[in-house]
Amino acid sequence: MKNLAMIACIGRDGGLGKNNDLLWRFSEDQKFFRNTTMDSIIVMGRKTFISIGRALPGRENLVLSRSNISAPDVTVFHDKTELDQYLKSIDSQKFIIGGASLYEMYLSEAETIYLTEVNAEKPADVFFPSFDRSNYNAEILQTGETDGVSYRIVKYSRKEEVQNAI
Repeated sequence: MKNLAMIACIGRDGGLGKNNDLLWRFSEDQKFFRNTTMDSIIVMGRKTFISIGRALPGRENLVLSRSNISAPDVTVFHDKTELDQYLKSIDSQKFIIGGASLYEMYLSEAETIYLTEVNAEKPADVFFPSFDRSNYNAEILQTGETDGVSYRIVKYSRKEEVQNAI
């Protein structure tokens, strides 16, 4: 899908979160997330929306959920087909921001994946789906360390020949 990206912060084992909360909270990662997704469309599942607790300002907030959710500044889609039709009608940048089921659902369609890769592991109950990194060009955008834990923010761009094969 044109202009579809994903953004996440994961541990070495791909761990995303536990008990509907993030595993990692690095201020530089949070700034990167905010700056990268600002003025874009963000798409999330119900549990991710509940964990955030509100619409994120400066972005169009879309939630995919079978449940009825009513919140200011949030548009809810009840099935993937309906959401896909909407996303395909818009040329601007779109980000899948979680959770694990949405990452899995859209992984094959995403042109770009922004991952903050933390060089550590914590117990997790949800994981980012595995993907073949050889199908992507990797660009390290930033490296850092917080509380003795190193991380790097990597932009994975799907290689042209792989993009054309989809």
